Amino acid sequence: MNKLGRFADQAVEGLRDATGLKVLWENKATPGLDGFVVIDTGNNTIRLPTQIRQRAIAHHVDELRQLSKPNTLLLAEHIPDSLKQTLRQTQQNYLDGAGNCYIHVGSVLIIVQGRKLAQAPVVAKQPFGKSGLRVLFTLLIHPDGINLSVRELAEQAGVSVGTAQHTIDYLKKSGYVVSVDAKRKKLTKLDKLRDQWVGRYAEALKPSLIVGRFRLPKNLFPADWRQVALQPGTYWSGEPAADALTNDLRPATLTLYTDQSKAGLLNTYKLLPDSDGPVEVNRLFWKPPVGQGDCFTVPPLLAYADLLAIDDPRTTDIARRIYQDHVVNV
Repeated sequence: MNKLGRFADQAVEGLRDATGLKVLWENKATPGLDGFVVIDTGNNTIRLPTQIRQRAIAHHVDELRQLSKPNTLLLAEHIPDSLKQTLRQTQQNYLDGAGNCYIHVGSVLIIVQGRKLAQAPVVAKQPFGKSGLRVLFTLLIHPDGINLSVRELAEQAGVSVGTAQHTIDYLKKSGYVVSVDAKRKKLTKLDKLRDQWVGRYAEALKPSLIVGRFRLPKNLFPADWRQVALQPGTYWSGEPAADALTNDLRPATLTLYTDQSKAGLLNTYKLLPDSDGPVEVNRLFWKPPVGQGDCFTVPPLLAYADLLAIDDPRTTDIARRIYQDHVVNV
């Protein structure tokens, strides 16, 4: 049984246990879908076209809707609480690995909340450690980097040549690199690579980047972020980046990436150390393009990942828009 099949069986068993209903998994894949969850309510049977993910991310909802199939179900081993709230508000069916669900089909409404996984989640072998994630990020924001020499790519990502080579080897072996002609290659299946990067970034790379949390000087609030003049080498992410990209968010928290020292930050921006402060500062981990000028926001993919990490319906919704408008459709 493959990994997706295990996730489906686990979720179906959880729903069956929570409701007492007869619930089955039909492993019949069709374009864009992985199978069907079938529920016998006693009065009728509903059959839900299902897409399976290990960890649900905001843009997966948009992918499901683009299939234009009724009663679709997003099944994932883990679905963040903020995304569950968004899914319920938009009446999108979901089911997680513990059996928590929102399923609304015709007169049938099934809601299960508060269940925990009975066993530890299945942990897939991860090909990307901290340094590998740096290489992958470099390639995702500059896809033509796949045509650099390994040494040049390593320099761009700030990693060893061995790490860059190992990452390229994995991408080739896994079918993420295809030849365009005798001299040029390109990355493929970018959506899956982005999912891998976003899913791993918050737990594997970001903890090693955190400089600290701070509060702003007196009389300044997160919504006043535009009044803070950033110096070259420092960039907005998270909520201020979302506001810059959409002009449709009033930030409650601020996220920064910088190449400045902690002392330099305190001196330049008059930030005050505060473990509960609304300002999160992280070390810069990629090489911004030369001549970026007055662009003081991080690449949209990073802003998207940081917005998801806030785990708030307010930021999850706008993260979906950024993914579609500034990551995919660029």
